[in-house]
Amino acid sequence: MRDADAFRRASATVGWYGDPTVSWSILLVARLTEPVDPTPVRRRLAAAAREHPGLGPEPTVHLTQSHDEFLKLRNDFASEPYAGGKPLVRVAVCADEPAVLLAAHHGALDGLGLLALLGRALDVEVRTGVTGVSDRSTTAPFPLSAARRATEAIFTPPARIQPSGHALAGDVFAAHNGSRAPVGSAALTAAASAATRSWNSARGGAQSRVVAAVGASRRAGDDLLPEHRSTFLRLRLPGDTTTTQRIREMLASQPTEPDFPARSSAPARALIRLLAPRLGSTFLASNLGPVSAGDTVRSLEFYPEASGRSGVAFGAATVADTTTITVRARGRDFDDASARALLDEVVRALHTELAAR
Repeated sequence: MRDADAFRRASATVGWYGDPTVSWSILLVARLTEPVDPTPVRRRLAAAAREHPGLGPEPTVHLTQSHDEFLKLRNDFASEPYAGGKPLVRVAVCADEPAVLLAAHHGALDGLGLLALLGRALDVEVRTGVTGVSDRSTTAPFPLSAARRATEAIFTPPARIQPSGHALAGDVFAAHNGSRAPVGSAALTAAASAATRSWNSARGGAQSRVVAAVGASRRAGDDLLPEHRSTFLRLRLPGDTTTTQRIREMLASQPTEPDFPARSSAPARALIRLLAPRLGSTFLASNLGPVSAGDTVRSLEFYPEASGRSGVAFGAATVADTTTITVRARGRDFDDASARALLDEVVRALHTELAAR
């Protein structure tokens, strides 16, 4: 596969999603127990790119000398569009605070693919406890599903998480290291739903028609390769379904959304652009599960793509006794402080859930 073909294939994988303004860059920050030498990291990832042509050209490994420089690269990696002939993977190593940052075009890698690439970069075995939905049926053929989504966007669009009134470039990020107990996808989704209603209630936003997109994988966590094999479940969450148990039941029975067709038409793309502000879900929740990475990794921050009605995505990952919850939001609607405040709402909801067990 030529480098330009890798980019076209990655773009086609996500090309039908509703928001045409996003970069489709997903990120993983691994906090390490000791510094890592960027030279072998570069060599290992070059080998991975040769073995998996869908990753595009060999990535550059940036060495940063300070935490601030590392955070700037995170922001740049998140917002800079990918292009044909350029790497679909971006990498940074921090010398000041031991950490590795991996970013990738979501059409080339999903969250579990990022974990696989982390294992290659650090030369450690990485596994996760997620079970996958490989045998799950889809909701409907893509044309029928697309027609339903367009009708929804026109007449009953999902609620938005009320913006905080900012107009910044790029995305904003926040992370919280907390619970010693792993947080499942149902608990994360329930907490995000409760936080959405609490947040909107305090700011005059809508509390009905909350719709969650929940990231899922077509493989189990012991089958990690640097590739894209993800899907998602779409849950309508009226006020009486915000409990973890109810959402767990919904996740167990909900069909996956259909894959996008390989080609799109000009009228379809025009319709997507027209409806983009009303398409998508209220938020995305994506959980990498309990991750095993030897003694090398202290914690993981996973930042899915922030698209959809609100441009807000919540992530989670557990390493040993550290569960990290993240939020990523579009700078057009949130700043650092409001993103942190929204994440605090999610963490409070999770603590309430854990205390009730």
